[in-house]
Amino acid sequence: MQYRHCENGRFDDLACGKVLIGRAGSANFPVRLAQELFGRCLERLGRSNGLCVYDPCCGGGYMLAALGFLNPEKIAALAASDISPKAVALARDNLALLTRDGLEKRIARLEELCALYGKESHKEAAAAAKRLLGGLGADGIARRVFQADVLKPGALDGQGFRADVVVADVPYGSLASWQGGRESAGSLLDRLIPVLKEDSVVAICANKAQKFASPRFVRLEKQAVGKRAFAIYALAK
Repeated sequence: MQYRHCENGRFDDLACGKVLIGRAGSANFPVRLAQELFGRCLERLGRSNGLCVYDPCCGGGYMLAALGFLNPEKIAALAASDISPKAVALARDNLALLTRDGLEKRIARLEELCALYGKESHKEAAAAAKRLLGGLGADGIARRVFQADVLKPGALDGQGFRADVVVADVPYGSLASWQGGRESAGSLLDRLIPVLKEDSVVAICANKAQKFASPRFVRLEKQAVGKRAFAIYALAK
C-alpha cells in the first residue's frame, strides 16, 4: 500500500501502555495506518477543521486517542461507542487524556510510579506524556463515550452528535468478535446513518472476508493492507 498522508515516522509516544492505557484483550490499531485512513477521509471530505470523528467499535479508544493527539488542530470532538462496558470504561480513560487536566493527572501518576519504583519505563512514559501535553490546545478535544450495540436498529438514534468522519476497525480475529444482536455485520453502514451528515465519510477496516454494502452508500475506494482490508464510503447522492 502506498501511504499518501502519513510518512513512516516514529510513534513511540503513542505506544499502547506507555501514556495511553492498554489492557489484556484490548486490540490496538497501527497508528500510521489510522493516520493514513484519516487523511484519505479528509481528502474525500474536502475540509479539515472543527471535525467530529466517531468510532462505533472503539474498544479501548486507542485509535481515536492516537488520532486526537496527531490532529489536535483538525479534530474538535471525538465520539466513541462499544458494546462492551469494560471497553467503554477504558475508552473513557484514554480519551480523557486529550484534555490538559486528564493528561496532567496521567503525568502526575507516572511521576509517582517513577518515584516509587525507579523504573526507566515510567520515566520515559512521563517524558512522552509531557511531549504530548505540549501539542494539545488550551481546551483539548471534546469527547462523548457511550455503550451501544451499533448493529441494533435504533442504537444511534438521538445520540446528539453528527460525525464528519467515521473510522472503524471492526471486530475480527482472536482478540475481538461481534457480540450481541443477530444483525449481520454487513448492516453496519445503514446503522450509522443517524449520526452522519450529508457529506460524511466512513472508513471501515476489517478482515478480507467481511463484506459491507448498502444501496444508500457508494464505495469510494478499497484496498488490502496485510491481513486487513479497508474501504471508504460516502452516502449516495
